[in-house]
Amino acid sequence: MSTLPTLPACGEPATVRIELYTANSLDACAYTCTAHTIHATVVIRRAGLDAHAVGMAPDVDRPCGYVHVYPTGTLAAPADQGHPPWCDRDDCQRRGQHRSRARQVNTNRPEAFIVDVALVQALHPAAEPMANLTSVEGAAAANLVLSIGQARVLRYRLVHLLDEARATRNGGCWP
Repeated sequence: MSTLPTLPACGEPATVRIELYTANSLDACAYTCTAHTIHATVVIRRAGLDAHAVGMAPDVDRPCGYVHVYPTGTLAAPADQGHPPWCDRDDCQRRGQHRSRARQVNTNRPEAFIVDVALVQALHPAAEPMANLTSVEGAAAANLVLSIGQARVLRYRLVHLLDEARATRNGGCWP
């Protein structure tokens, strides 16, 4: 379990502290008013966490719905912490890189080459994402890896060239 469920919150002063456990480890405490304790406990258990309602210390002042996540627990760091948001999360270790889903460059017409584009990034923490263009013709394939800066400039150059090509149309037909 790596995510905390959304708990009911009314903002009234909390009267109950609910301890949240994963794998026999105290990972968080949720604070609720008496009216929301049962509902919060059910939501927590449905999320696969163990919930134990306990009393609150008299000097603790928390609103209903407040959650404190302990930084050493499993809820503090999401399971996908090492993955960029665009990563497909499928077999990164074997490939040695994060990879987005490949996007096909498909014109819905027969073309000489099949072209895909994807983001890739080495598993090293300091690695930067790159754009990977793959071209396939028959049994031969070629890869071109561009920095994000190069990909951005290529995008602008392609837009410019496509605008120029549009200006030379001959009666609605490509020359």
